[in-house]
Amino acid sequence: MEKNPISKKIKLLLVIVCLVAIIGVSVYIVLPFLSVNHDRTLEESLNNKLKEENTNSLNLGDYINYDWKRAYYFTPYTSESYMKEQLGFRFYDPVNLSIRDDIELFVVVKEDNTFEYASVELRYGYLLQKEEYITPEHDVIEITRP
Repeated sequence: MEKNPISKKIKLLLVIVCLVAIIGVSVYIVLPFLSVNHDRTLEESLNNKLKEENTNSLNLGDYINYDWKRAYYFTPYTSESYMKEQLGFRFYDPVNLSIRDDIELFVVVKEDNTFEYASVELRYGYLLQKEEYITPEHDVIEITRP
């Protein structure tokens, strides 16, 4: 018996479609993890500023050394879905803030729509964001003490 060459082509096409689907799903799942970077310099600067007893405010832009569009401040127990909603992008919560009560999370949206984040320890004080988000033009944040 002679094998049908069409069935081989269909099988090959099916394998290619499956591979493309697997790669697509993998990229969709992995991409949020790759777009969030830990800005340790910003984190250290913010926590050091909070430790200063005589400081009542700070200019966030003074501590960010890259081009950014907006920054958001999320309080303890904030869900990842709420963060995604506020940011307007797919976002992976790198610190599991929804189950944490010891830190708040600063998320900075860069010009290329990637993210930088910094954890702020609550034991030194609280940063108060008056607007929905912070911009380079309006970057003053108040500090309150416990």
